[in-house]
Amino acid sequence: MRELSDEAVVDVLTDNGIGVLALSGPTGAAPYPFPVAFGYDPATDSLAFHLSESDESQKHRYLTADSTVGFTVYEETEPKTVWRSVVVSGELVEATYDEVEPALASLASNTQFAPNPVSWDDTSTTTPYELRIDDWDGREFRVG
Repeated sequence: MRELSDEAVVDVLTDNGIGVLALSGPTGAAPYPFPVAFGYDPATDSLAFHLSESDESQKHRYLTADSTVGFTVYEETEPKTVWRSVVVSGELVEATYDEVEPALASLASNTQFAPNPVSWDDTSTTTPYELRIDDWDGREFRVG
């Protein structure tokens, strides 16, 4: 196993569109991980998500309890031979579409079924979020 350079971490983030976001949640509660479409724009170092939640949902309770999150992206670059993963930590904050537009454009190009807030869900419950990156770490594992 080897550590990825920052440039390789950027490659993983820009080449993929699905990851696992883990919300910290209320004190004493287990983390709440869930798969999510994302976009990353290296020019602005912006990692963005469309999140849909209602006031009664577990996701909403976790989002309002603690903005500290973890995010994981992984890929198999050479079938059954090479895997790369990136773990990002930081603060998840509500954003405007204008603030995260370049990252959301990346989401649209990297995700087969990119969410469209106008047709995908009730726009009153679909909100753009930005993960303000504190730290990231990447690894590559090769067989043989």
